[in-house]
Amino acid sequence: MIDFVSSQTSAFRKSLQLEFNQYLDQTTNRFPLKDCLRMDLHCHDFNSDVPDELWGRILGLPETWLKTKHLVRCLQGNGCDVITVTNHNNARSCWELMEKGQDVLAAAEFTCHFPEYDLFVHVLTYGFTPEQEVVLKGSRGDIYQFLRYTAAHDIPVILPHPMYFYTRNEHIDLELFEKLAVLFERFEVLNGQRDQWQSVLTLNWVNSLTPEKIRSYAGKHGLDPADFGVDPDRPKVLTGGSDDHMGIFAGECGSYLYVPDLSKRLKTSKPSELALEAIRDNRIVPFGYVAENQKLNIALLDYFSQVATHIEDPGLLRIMFHRGETSDKLACFAISNLLLEMQKHRNTQKFYDCIHAALQGRKLSKLVKWNTKKDYRFCIRYLEQISASKNKSPEEFIKTVNQTIPRLFTELNLLMIKRVKKASLINADNKLENFSTEEIARKFEIPSQLTGLFDGGHSKPGFSGLNIGKLLDSLSFPVLVSIILLGTTFASTRLLYQNRRFLNDFAAHIGSAEHPRRALYLTDTLRDKNGVSSSLSGKLREIQRADLPVDFLICHADVEPEPHLHVVRPLTSFSVADFGEQEFRLPDFMEVARIFYEGGYDRIVCSTEGPMALVSLLIKSMFNVPGYFFMHTDWIDFIKDNTDLSQHERDRIRRFLRFFYQQYTGVFVLNNEHRSWLTGHQMQLDNDRVFLTAHHTQPPDPAVQAVSKSELFDGASDDLPVLLYAGRLSREKGLFDLPEMVARIRQSVPDVRVVIAGTGPAEAELKKVLPDALFLGWVDKARMKSLYAGLDLFVFPSRFDTFGNVVLEAFTYGMPVIAYNCKGPKDIIQHGINGYLVEDIESMAVQVASFFGDAAHRSMMQKNAVRRSYDYQAEPIMQRFLQDMGLTHTDSSPV
Repeated sequence: MIDFVSSQTSAFRKSLQLEFNQYLDQTTNRFPLKDCLRMDLHCHDFNSDVPDELWGRILGLPETWLKTKHLVRCLQGNGCDVITVTNHNNARSCWELMEKGQDVLAAAEFTCHFPEYDLFVHVLTYGFTPEQEVVLKGSRGDIYQFLRYTAAHDIPVILPHPMYFYTRNEHIDLELFEKLAVLFERFEVLNGQRDQWQSVLTLNWVNSLTPEKIRSYAGKHGLDPADFGVDPDRPKVLTGGSDDHMGIFAGECGSYLYVPDLSKRLKTSKPSELALEAIRDNRIVPFGYVAENQKLNIALLDYFSQVATHIEDPGLLRIMFHRGETSDKLACFAISNLLLEMQKHRNTQKFYDCIHAALQGRKLSKLVKWNTKKDYRFCIRYLEQISASKNKSPEEFIKTVNQTIPRLFTELNLLMIKRVKKASLINADNKLENFSTEEIARKFEIPSQLTGLFDGGHSKPGFSGLNIGKLLDSLSFPVLVSIILLGTTFASTRLLYQNRRFLNDFAAHIGSAEHPRRALYLTDTLRDKNGVSSSLSGKLREIQRADLPVDFLICHADVEPEPHLHVVRPLTSFSVADFGEQEFRLPDFMEVARIFYEGGYDRIVCSTEGPMALVSLLIKSMFNVPGYFFMHTDWIDFIKDNTDLSQHERDRIRRFLRFFYQQYTGVFVLNNEHRSWLTGHQMQLDNDRVFLTAHHTQPPDPAVQAVSKSELFDGASDDLPVLLYAGRLSREKGLFDLPEMVARIRQSVPDVRVVIAGTGPAEAELKKVLPDALFLGWVDKARMKSLYAGLDLFVFPSRFDTFGNVVLEAFTYGMPVIAYNCKGPKDIIQHGINGYLVEDIESMAVQVASFFGDAAHRSMMQKNAVRRSYDYQAEPIMQRFLQDMGLTHTDSSPV
């Protein structure tokens, strides 16, 4: 039995494979193999020329370019005793083979319409005549009419891939399966292009169908099983087929058809006649193996490589007037432009031809190797590995290809990074020299004329003289090949899970093979020196302590993995001018996708708007899972305080953020003000998609020793009034309000002192305007706790922060906080009880003076600060967070 489970695969995936393999082992022994015909009941060639997928029809693409003779050669090479070709809605290949004198079982895969559900299903149909084919084509618009005809004329049918439908309606009515149980007697349980989850769901559902259930369903829906050739008392039959389109896996999966006294019968009957007899009599058992998305990934890589070389201009009018949503037509317009552009790159086209040859097991010519540039020889090496493995076992071939694609993708990305650096876009300090936040906002655009992307000679300069066309030209080969590799992996997974919501509902309905609820949490920062990193580290500690169904994933060169923490190494890292000290690290998308799949996750969370945000949206769409964004930063305020952008330019960024946040299933915010903004007219998110949450406190450390004021200021007494600020030293934090505020306070409290902990881009300037403040630089957590415990009042002059972790940290150790009456602090601080909320510098100075003038009130506020910290305990906050993500069974969040 072929094993596709790696050591990292989740227990869920392992259990699926074990269950399905046990079924195959048991069912194979039903009939003596010496009396069985081996047949692939489901395969295609070039006559499947009109795809069911909308985009393929819009672009005018066939499902395959595979010639019939190559398919037959593949089937025979894999031991098939009987040949059939089940093309979509036609049996042309079967008739053509018969005309050449070959023994063939006539068959086709008809697309039939369920009128009440507005969805389409495929129906494998066997043993009809050319005249009957005409009737079948005419009746497939109504599946009931179609199946009544096949039953009346003793034409056997099979429902292939029962968990996969052609519909845009995500809310598939489970009553559909009650009708399928009445309409069909045979179901394809082993489809070579589907995954183990769908196979096991099919297996368990079919095995649960008792005669009583079938009769009950028939009565409920007013259907007579006899009209469709179904006998409720006869056990349902399970079949297998490769569903091969490319001539790579045909015949490796299929069905054994039992014919008693086979050798004797073959003397008087054709194999195709005996096969049809066995199908009619339900003497069928499946054989072969089910991978996950590996086989579909290989098939689509071959398909996309051929699409890139065979596509013709579909024409703008065809795209405009074709059935489909505007988004479908725009996507097809962009894809056709990209693919047609690829055809101008000879080397890229040759490489696609080499991919196709390697997947078919053909060796690359010596001329190709000699003409390959040194930078690209790793590509040839990988293709040679694929070609060599094709002539080994199926397991070795599938394993080799699915290991090679991510490695090839990674090396192509590294080559692109090397060339970007060579072009001096990234300097020796890993800074993007030609980019700044202002230029990104002002100049970044995609031309409406798509050829402008590729026009190196005439397109206008982009960022500081950077020409996008010239950049793409220098990266053409690695970029275009990477697009095909990424598109292959994306499409194969998306195709498997485009009905994911239904699969979840169906598994719950039958009480079997339910996918675990588990989230992967992506973030660009976790072990860095900033507030977001600190709060996320606290969240990870609680997840680890309580063993919650959430795992973090970060991209970092030095951090090591921990329980509930995956670490991928960056392909490269860089920073953007005027963006602070935060380093951007580019992850390997293929590696993140592998971790998501093998880890058994079913939803994605992201906390930062860096590279991981793009990864999270790709994962969300690729696996068709809910995606959530945890909003930490107010970028509009950040840009307002740190750039010279105009209101018009800031509105442009706001519109981009609106589009970005709308891509997620839900957005978590840390204060009511932000929630109102996101659900208001400017951002227009639905109320039920915006969740209010909070960061939580860490338990106070009983071993903390309060810092002595004399330690900070020589000879100071414990009565010395001391203000504390801790955090990033930058303009958006409102720190330049401090000089005026301190000057006003000293009119009433002349000996007040200021301690500042932290670093940042404004540090040098701040030291000039606050020359008598004590700057401590970066302070570790232990030292910060002693400062909170030993000093008097925390000053938080930021109007930018969405929450304010430092407020809770100060409260935990009994330090009241004064802040502006906005955003995060507004929701945390209770005015006059555990701190102060003020509107301006003057009122801030007045309240500070009042605080130091009343010792009893000061003591009361210190106790109240500790009490307020109890409202932000980890367990209830995390439980609500999980509930809002649908990770508990107490709500109806999307699964």
